[in-house]
Amino acid sequence: MVLSDDEIRRLFRIRKTVLQLLKDRDYFVGDFEINMSREQFISKFGENMKREDLIINKAKRNDSSDQIYVFFPEEPKVGVKTMKTYTNRMKSENVFRAILVVQQNLTPFARTCINEISSKFHLEVFQVKFIAFMIFGFHFRSSLCLVVKDLH
Repeated sequence: MVLSDDEIRRLFRIRKTVLQLLKDRDYFVGDFEINMSREQFISKFGENMKREDLIINKAKRNDSSDQIYVFFPEEPKVGVKTMKTYTNRMKSENVFRAILVVQQNLTPFARTCINEISSKFHLEVFQVKFIAFMIFGFHFRSSLCLVVKDLH
């Protein structure tokens, strides 16, 4: 299934924002990844990409054993089955941190699952609409800084 231009644009911007977030947290992210153009993004992932294709795995700059996954679940509302798939993958690769970029809220059972595994895994959940707000907020702050700079 070919995604709409709007959906591709949204996924492109969300992935770019997540990469910047990881870089800000001192994970090894190349500038070329953050500065990837929309055309390069489409060339890399294709027009019929799935959210699962966008998975990111990065290590800390100063400790390559400290890694994080970023998962982009396909289903709108993530359930326990998906959570178990992700945590099994993390366990097999000795990765104990992850970010889930979800389209909607988690199911109540998935939330319970996160609480139960919190002693072993650190999982953060970001909704797409929150990341879209981060994108807007970043552009707004950048524009505001430029205007303030021009006033001085």
